[in-house]
Amino acid sequence: MSNKSLQVGGSIEKALSGKADLQSVAVLQEAWKVTAKHFLTFFPAIAGLFLAQLALLLLALQVQLGNPAIFFDAIVSGEGITPEIVEAGFMANFWSDVLSAPLYAGVSLMALNHAVGLPTKPRYLVKGFPFAVVSVVTMLLTSSLQGIGNALFPLIGLFLTMAFSMTITLVCEKRVSPLKAIQYSVVATFRKILPLSAIFLAVLVLFFISFATAGIGLIWTIPFFFNVKAIVYRNLFGITLQVTTAGKGGDGDDQGNKTEEESKVFNA
Repeated sequence: MSNKSLQVGGSIEKALSGKADLQSVAVLQEAWKVTAKHFLTFFPAIAGLFLAQLALLLLALQVQLGNPAIFFDAIVSGEGITPEIVEAGFMANFWSDVLSAPLYAGVSLMALNHAVGLPTKPRYLVKGFPFAVVSVVTMLLTSSLQGIGNALFPLIGLFLTMAFSMTITLVCEKRVSPLKAIQYSVVATFRKILPLSAIFLAVLVLFFISFATAGIGLIWTIPFFFNVKAIVYRNLFGITLQVTTAGKGGDGDDQGNKTEEESKVFNA
């Protein structure tokens, strides 16, 4: 049995120098096909992430307000919306995102497999757990900076959302520190600002359409979004595959040339 590494797509050097190939239309078309191909195995993991975030959101509202219904009643009725309720909602959403980061990492790693043509299973959602600490720290940093950006000017927050979109994937797949991941992601975004803006604008429009369908369209749009990010990541930074080649088995049966390929991020 032998092991070798295979790099697919770009590289950190290409991403930082702006030499990576990134075509917005091609990325969106590929992501659409990939989402259709892997939808049945990918959506259960997306649903698991959503349920975990919802549970964390309700828990945070319970801690702050004593009853999550207070927040939702105020939002639905439009009455009784106080600064305290608004702040509670903001903080609940913030900590929901931060604490669910390991699951978010798992979904992101699943999408990386899709981007290199490898299958996934719903249970791969927990593949982000080995990166629990670093993913939580990364999400804490990026969410805090996005919050500051939004407070200063909404467009700054929107740009940071796009610029930080590859940070968790970088810390998991490239094994870099959160600060390095932020640096790489921001620089790569600046280098490819036009195609990335076109891609994220298209995804944003799709999200608006999904909300217009009472949220039903999110069933497709959220998996599509993760696959878009994975393909962008592959084209910019590249994905390392660990290829294992198994020779003949000990029982004499010919097992030669049997090859199993799995993304490096699943070998943590």
